[in-house]
Formats: sequence, C-alpha cells, structure tokens
Amino acid sequence: MEKKHLIVIGDPRHMADVPDESVQLVVTSPPFFEMVEAEEESIVSIEDFGEYLQEMQLVFNECYRTLEKGRYICVNVCDVISHANKYPIPAHYVLLLQRAGFEYREDIIWRKPRGTGKAVDGAEKRFGVLVQHPYPMYYFPNNVLGHILVLRKGKFDYKKVSSEEKRQATIDIAEARRRWNSDIWDMRYDVKSQPDLSQPILFPDEIPEALIRLYTYEGETVLDPFLGSGTSAKVAASLARRAIGYELNRSCLPLFMQKSNIAPNDLEIREAI
Repeated sequence: MEKKHLIVIGDPRHMADVPDESVQLVVTSPPFFEMVEAEEESIVSIEDFGEYLQEMQLVFNECYRTLEKGRYICVNVCDVISHANKYPIPAHYVLLLQRAGFEYREDIIWRKPRGTGKAVDGAEKRFGVLVQHPYPMYYFPNNVLGHILVLRKGKFDYKKVSSEEKRQATIDIAEARRRWNSDIWDMRYDVKSQPDLSQPILFPDEIPEALIRLYTYEGETVLDPFLGSGTSAKVAASLARRAIGYELNRSCLPLFMQKSNIAPNDLEIREAI
C-alpha cells in the first residue's frame, strides 16, 4: 500500500521521484546564500553568488516540471546580509522563476516581530549603528520584512473543481478579511517553539497554513523541495493534504519526525532515485 506522505533524502535539483505535473502547490523556504553550514555538499555550500543562482535555477526548473498546470509556487525569502554585503535575493528569485516558465503574480510582505531572526547576520540590529553614531551616513534600518513570492504555471481551470470540493475547502470570509485582505501580513510566533535557530529566517507555521488553504483543495499534494525541519510538510498533513519533501541533510529527519505528528504508517522515507 502506498504511503500517504513522502520524504526523499536527495537533491532538489533532480526530483526524479516526483512525476511531471503531479503536484498542486509548491511551498518552500530555500536556504540562503552563505548563511548555513552544510553537512553535505549542496547549494548552501556554494560560495560564489552567481553559481548559487545557477543551481537555484535548476531547482525552480524542477518545480515547474512537477507542478500541475494552473497551480502556484510560493517561495519564502528575504534580503540576505553576508560578510557586509547585502544581496537582494527576492529580486533574483523572481527572475529565476520567470526563466523557469512561471508567471509572476504576487509579492506578499510578511512583517516579523522586531528583534527576531538570526543574531549573527545582524539583520534585526542594524539600527544600532545609528544609535551608537547619531550622525548622517550611519543609518541602516532593521530588516523586519520577509517576502512570499507567488507565481503561477499557466491558467487554472476552475470548471474542473466539483461543488463538493469547493464546499470542503470554503474559506471563512471574516477570517480572510482579518488575516489576508492585503499583501502585507503581520505574523507573530513563539520563538521558543522554533527548534532550529540556525536558519537565517524563521518560518512560522502560519505562512504555509495560509498558502495551503488559499491555493489547494483537500487531498491535493504540496511539495517542499527544501524540507529542513519540515514546517510545510507538517502543516500540509494537518490540513488533509499530501506532503512531499526533499532534503539532502539526513540529520534533519529526527527533528521532522518530532514536530510533524505524522503517523509512521502514513510516511515513506526514500533515498533519491
């Protein structure tokens, strides 16, 4: 019997375990350039920014191949500060995604609580320079905004969705007005519940929860090519969607198993083809 959810230990640049157009939504938070030390040779271990972008292009090409026509990819990303250089990653990602074939739809800004984030990159402490030196030319604002890039693969056929599927996935309008009525989302989370603070940007459950509810129906498949600790997969499973995740670093698995609450009988862990 086929397991409901699938975790592949493998490289997202070659997602051979995922058939063409078999996924209804991609939700991911990729590793950022020069921000994470990797146990295995992978995209995060690349030191040249141009090469990093070339390899990310391969991942987005695979996302396009596996995504069903008319469906969305949502990428959580922000500017990155590394070795005193600031990289406009969202702008580069949009170009890579368009090059893969996606149509640009939205740039949703999510506003993080001030003072959270990875301490070593200083993104949330930049204003302290002006505090210490209150003169012109010392201004560097704190980075408290994340981007959720939303792109689509062609046009969606609304006629193929049944009335029952629509009924089961009906979105509460009052909630939508309160949480998602604009392209700026305020999201707060319990930092103590974040198990891995080594990531350059925290990825609260509220982000994949919103995206999965807004862009999929029950029973559909959600892919995260950069599984990490498994936030997107965990939320997808909790919302009665099938989760597929790719992760090269096997050491992430215990953390995923701890937080996902997915029954072992419903989960297949597979080595990449």
